[in-house]
Amino acid sequence: MPSSGKVILVACDDRYFYSFALGLIESIERLGKPEALHVLLLEPSSKVVEETAALAKNLKHVKLTYSVDPCVLAQGLKRREIYYTAARFLLAPLVLEAGVERLLMIDVDAVMNRSPWPMIPQDFDRQSGAFIFRRKEKRPWRKILASAVLLNNSPGSMHLANAIASSIAVSLSNKPNYHIDQILPFYACELSTRMFDEFSTSDIPAKLMGYHYEPESAFWTVKGHQALDTFVAERDKLLGPGSKN
Repeated sequence: MPSSGKVILVACDDRYFYSFALGLIESIERLGKPEALHVLLLEPSSKVVEETAALAKNLKHVKLTYSVDPCVLAQGLKRREIYYTAARFLLAPLVLEAGVERLLMIDVDAVMNRSPWPMIPQDFDRQSGAFIFRRKEKRPWRKILASAVLLNNSPGSMHLANAIASSIAVSLSNKPNYHIDQILPFYACELSTRMFDEFSTSDIPAKLMGYHYEPESAFWTVKGHQALDTFVAERDKLLGPGSKN
């Protein structure tokens, strides 16, 4: 586990490790500045674990740490992707308890264009969390976009992280047929806002996640499977010749 500083957290199975995680790691490394990245490996093969361990030793700028998740709570689900999209929320409280100051959880199908940390307001640690809120959406499962979530080690943020993790674990035991990684954080925030005066959240900075490959964005990422080909093309242009992908 990382034990201090500002950390980016992603999760992936073997397929996403090769399709996206390696490209994300390369994009961070190429910027030439220290960044901490924790990868949650979902039911990994021994080959993926070995490659991750080797990368952790050989990278110059990325401080790479990793965890292995056997995905026990995914047993019995009709679609394992329901667990895969929610797994990082289960790990988040443990990372914060290990001493991490700020934790940014993002989708692994992304590349770093520039560091995200200068974009985050200095007073963020007074907040319990930051999300990509979509308040105009009518359906609760669309009111938060889970491609970026920001937490810190304040008591309010750690309570929120534990509340989301607990609600996800309980929901998984009921074998849901749909994704829960957006609807449960939304309800956790809604209920906490009503119940606790000291609870507050903020919006993820608009320039942090670039869905249209804006040059000022910290990350370029894909929104929807129909845009995957465009993302891969833009990622490969960013990484240039000799890319791992």
